[in-house]
Amino acid sequence: MEIQWTLLLFTAVSGTGAWLFATTACDDILKKPEKAPVVESVVALLLLLAGGLLSVAHLSHPDRILEALNRPTSGIFIEAALIGVLGLTVLIYLLITARSASLSARRVLAGIGLVLGVIFSFACGSSYMMAARPAWDSIALPLAYLGTAAAAGGALNLFLKAVLKREPASIRFAAILALALAALGIVLALVYYLGAGSALSAAQNDGTGWVVVLFAALVIDGICSVLCLRDTVKSPALAALSACAAATGIVGAVALRAVMWITGIGILNFFDQL
Repeated sequence: MEIQWTLLLFTAVSGTGAWLFATTACDDILKKPEKAPVVESVVALLLLLAGGLLSVAHLSHPDRILEALNRPTSGIFIEAALIGVLGLTVLIYLLITARSASLSARRVLAGIGLVLGVIFSFACGSSYMMAARPAWDSIALPLAYLGTAAAAGGALNLFLKAVLKREPASIRFAAILALALAALGIVLALVYYLGAGSALSAAQNDGTGWVVVLFAALVIDGICSVLCLRDTVKSPALAALSACAAATGIVGAVALRAVMWITGIGILNFFDQL
């Protein structure tokens, strides 16, 4: 099946933004960072906005987006609602941070954003589950979406903390999170691949290359995150390693979604009718 790149990038970009804020929220909730993660939150908000624009751009008639949103049970409506609420949560978080609100208030917003980020990345995958496409009709698909978005967002959080020269404790915690999420992404992507392998081999377009890219990228993401934990690694090597982790984490998220599209069975594209 032909890859729908705008939809692919929508879930990859917005999922990365959601998990960037989620991992930043973990640092804010579990620790007491010296500086509020303003830059990380702004980048997360921009990624959510970019993802939303990509979603609208996929429609043949973007001006009819309101018509698509008139169906509360549709995947489009659920994704739009979640990305809107998550974006608003991040914005409020930034506003109360700018007003020097208490740490407890920040943590409440961070916790809400964390939960919404997890739900959103899962919902992006679950909206594709349908009996007409057997390779997609499995809980393994939204879980793989969640896992690869988590790996990308966690690695990007590590990169931003490294280049912003956050305190060593925050960088180390971000590296541990990035490693754990890279491992989660590998496991959940593998579960999906094992279930969809027959559909992939039968696909008209060979997806083997994307599978190799998927797992190679996530493994490199994990290795770079491990290296960032070494006390001997200092800037600029830390920045370079974290940049590699972020880049490969995002590539892994894109590759998983490309594999999904290749395993699809062509049916009438709902979005082309809007």
